Amino acid sequence: MDEHVKGNGVPCLTLGEREHEEKLLQPFAHLTQEPGMQILTRVSSAYNYWLKVPADKLIALKDIGYIIHHSCVLIDDIQDNTLLRRGIPVAHSIYGVASTLNTAIYLLLKGLKRAQILNNPDAIALCIEHLLDMYYGQGLDICWRDNNTCPSLEEYMQMIQKKAAVWLFKIGLLQLLSDNKIDFTKLNSILAMYIQIRDDYCNLCLQQYTDERGYCEDITEGKLSFPIIHAIRRHPDDQQVIRILLFQISSLAVPTRL
Repeated sequence: MDEHVKGNGVPCLTLGEREHEEKLLQPFAHLTQEPGMQILTRVSSAYNYWLKVPADKLIALKDIGYIIHHSCVLIDDIQDNTLLRRGIPVAHSIYGVASTLNTAIYLLLKGLKRAQILNNPDAIALCIEHLLDMYYGQGLDICWRDNNTCPSLEEYMQMIQKKAAVWLFKIGLLQLLSDNKIDFTKLNSILAMYIQIRDDYCNLCLQQYTDERGYCEDITEGKLSFPIIHAIRRHPDDQQVIRILLFQISSLAVPTRL
């Protein structure tokens, strides 16, 4: 097989490989047919007001962030037994878990490979470090859910900081390519908590979330979100909330195919 190489040394696909890749990426195409709320894209664009990364590099960064973010979304939907994403059936309910998982891993590696074009030796290392944090946080979330363990609010906040790495890495990449080296750690932390807690709250009461994800999706999935943890910890003697969650986990058999 002939190997075609771009000017930057990164191999590109042959015509035949591109045709096969289109099939491999069908779960990704399905997910992205409906735009999300673009919160993370807006956040990184807002940071660039200070960081002032040139437009050409900003486009490359957004492309990398877009690929890696959606690879994580595909995996997240599998791990959470999600039914709806952006108002349509999740990718793995149509293409199956195996195919969707393969697509997600392929995209993740593709995003890391594209980080090479930034010509910064720290770019890939930064992406890997943030992905490790993100999946550490995701692992905690899953562990609490599957083991019927209610974390403290402090533990939940720490988990949020880890999971926020899925979008903080975009800000880290921006800063790598910027002359502005101001420490945004505190701002990042506050934003991470605000975005996640708002998402948890809206999941339980906002009609838009019901339309796009299903009614009270977090409760359906047995997830211990911020309002749920607050309710359990505020009234430790009242077992009603935790029993509802346990009932959901044990009785709702979510199909992997529709």
